[in-house]
Amino acid sequence: MYPKRTPVSRRFAPYIFIIFFLYQVLYSAEYYVAVNGDDENSGSLEQPFATIQKAADTMVAGDTCYIRAGVYHQTVEIDGLVGTLGAPIRFTNYSGETVTLDGSQAITDIGSTGWTQHEGNIYKTALTTDIWQLYLDGELMISARWPNANLDDGSVWDWNHWAWGDEQTSSNGTLVDEPHGEIDLAASDLDMTGAVAVLDVGSWKSWTRVINSHEAGTNTFTYDVAETYISKNHYYFLEAKLNLLDVEEEWFYDSATKTLYLYAPGGGVPAGDIRGKTQTYAFNVINSSRITLEGLNFFGTTIRFYDSPNTTIEECGFLYPSCSKRMLGSIATPEATMVTQRNATRQADCIIRNCSFDYVESHAIFMEGDGNRIENCIFRYIDWAASELPYLMGTIYMRGPNASFVRNTVHTTGASQVLNFWSDVDNGTGTAPLVEYCRFYRFGLIQDDGAAVHVTNPTQPGQITRYNWYYDSPQFGARFDAPIPPTVWGHDGWMHHNVGWNCKGALMVKGEYHYIYNNSGSQSDPFNDIAILNDLAEGGGGNIGTITRNNAATTLSGDRLNEGTINGTHDHNWNGYENGMDLSEELNDPDVLDFRPQQGSSLIDAGIEVPGITDGFVGLAPDIGAYEYGKTDYWIPGYQPGSASFPIPQNNSTNQSLNRELMYLIGRNGIFADVYLGTSFEAVDNATVESEEYEGRLPDPRNIHSPGILSPNTSYYWRVDTLLSDERVIKGPVWEFRTGLLSSTGSTCCR
Repeated sequence: MYPKRTPVSRRFAPYIFIIFFLYQVLYSAEYYVAVNGDDENSGSLEQPFATIQKAADTMVAGDTCYIRAGVYHQTVEIDGLVGTLGAPIRFTNYSGETVTLDGSQAITDIGSTGWTQHEGNIYKTALTTDIWQLYLDGELMISARWPNANLDDGSVWDWNHWAWGDEQTSSNGTLVDEPHGEIDLAASDLDMTGAVAVLDVGSWKSWTRVINSHEAGTNTFTYDVAETYISKNHYYFLEAKLNLLDVEEEWFYDSATKTLYLYAPGGGVPAGDIRGKTQTYAFNVINSSRITLEGLNFFGTTIRFYDSPNTTIEECGFLYPSCSKRMLGSIATPEATMVTQRNATRQADCIIRNCSFDYVESHAIFMEGDGNRIENCIFRYIDWAASELPYLMGTIYMRGPNASFVRNTVHTTGASQVLNFWSDVDNGTGTAPLVEYCRFYRFGLIQDDGAAVHVTNPTQPGQITRYNWYYDSPQFGARFDAPIPPTVWGHDGWMHHNVGWNCKGALMVKGEYHYIYNNSGSQSDPFNDIAILNDLAEGGGGNIGTITRNNAATTLSGDRLNEGTINGTHDHNWNGYENGMDLSEELNDPDVLDFRPQQGSSLIDAGIEVPGITDGFVGLAPDIGAYEYGKTDYWIPGYQPGSASFPIPQNNSTNQSLNRELMYLIGRNGIFADVYLGTSFEAVDNATVESEEYEGRLPDPRNIHSPGILSPNTSYYWRVDTLLSDERVIKGPVWEFRTGLLSSTGSTCCR
């Protein structure tokens, strides 16, 4: 038989690819955009374009658009712009310059010719263009609302600053106010007919409705029925009516007359840089691929990528990026940051990395597709209305298989759940999502019955939640959830090395055949710290076949609230129900976030080896709980900036032990850390490796420094510099702590 020949096209395919790749690299072009440019220019550094759109219309695979410093109020529409592997299409700031895509316009550019007094400290001006957010000198003004609340003191996330509904006498479509403190609808003596109500009447779902009828001096109003209604925990506030404007920093816009009303900070005639939001998306990209946005700031605007796989967004900052349009009378789902495909199972491989999202009135981001990743981002002050959000209502959506949410920090959010996942693993849509090294705190503040990591039935098989912190929240930390009864129970999910404290509960596990290892929980209220729910009597899965091992909790139980039987295999756990102790008594110094077992703790060597989970343990056997006594590194989850961060003890801590060990999160991409310590701020701030304050160099991941016995009742200052592989040194901030008189806590001695 003759040998099989490889077709010429296949034999030469690798070489054709290499030639094509080199051609793209060698002939890639650079274009420049500047605020003083002209689209008739060539687009060179010396003759830049004026608009990013001009550059986008000119670019091909491998090209880069460098945007010079300045503020750009532009909309970039891209359709069919395709990069390739090794030759992406980049839009980036030039040489570290500050570039801001601004979705707002000065009110003087959209019709305002000056202010006239409406009444008292409320002034008005006419516009020619609708706006749906207002900023004064870069600060967000709050939509006129009742009851009053604002961002400055965080009261918008505080139910004590919302009105309450009487769940017993209200019904879907009719709300009866329940007065509390000075918040009393009838006593306000305002006619609320026509106002827009944000109604948390669905526990984990909130709805926006126009008030159909209300009479001043009464405590009842009507609205079109909500899609989900549950008779518990009703809260609401009202917006979008002029008679609600009564305190400084509030505003109202009448879209019928295009009149803007403002009660400026301090009262009087409004002055300063006053701008209105007039844009939803600065970049609107469809049918494209391998596009990168890098080093850009977005103010009052955001991005939308649709059916555009391999999108990369990195080193970008989003401030006030998205919000509802309730001020314009719209009750629709807010248009938020979007990176989606035609369907959730379509290959995407999009990345959001090293970005910040701040003061987002809607959900923060909606991603959809296979293989998406959010890494090393920070999400702060999100969804303070949490109304009309998609699906189960969350802060961050990653719908599709193989999603990863890694080393992110999320805090001060409203929606009941932070992460909204979907992947139908049992039906072959790919692997379940991964959540690791993330820090969640003050989340789920204005809804009920949720969790930071909320995983529903179809997404649980193979889902991994590990090395995360959850604290200071009215919601659960992590949760395998399920309705009762479901079609198929959630199963085969993994939770290990999670720490939860001062939450509704640290971990809530429903379903069957899960794997729950080496977690720590304490100070939960009102639920148990770790609940491996035995809900067979309710028709639930009961955690038959679940393995619960090496966990430490003040309350570990098969019941939600009380001591109860745990099904499945459960052994080598530390349980306060059994020993009558609080877990904090066994830990080194939880007040400053040091969750290691203290010397002599009953957690030490009391666990059992679990391959792939307890690898690298120190001593005779693994420890129980999330941390191992005697290790030279201490995992700290969350966003990792360029310089060292998250000192333990925390900055300005007091009454620290005389043998206090120092721990930190090394700066991003660091390989070594130089540690400095002294009793003078100036000396530590100015110290070099030649100074007496220099304590030594630690290789990453080692991040525990033992300075020896410290002096009592003394203020100490310390600094950690990050060394990169290219020999650059990133200087860290100077932190402070003060010792007490004793050395009874705050140390962990080596074995």
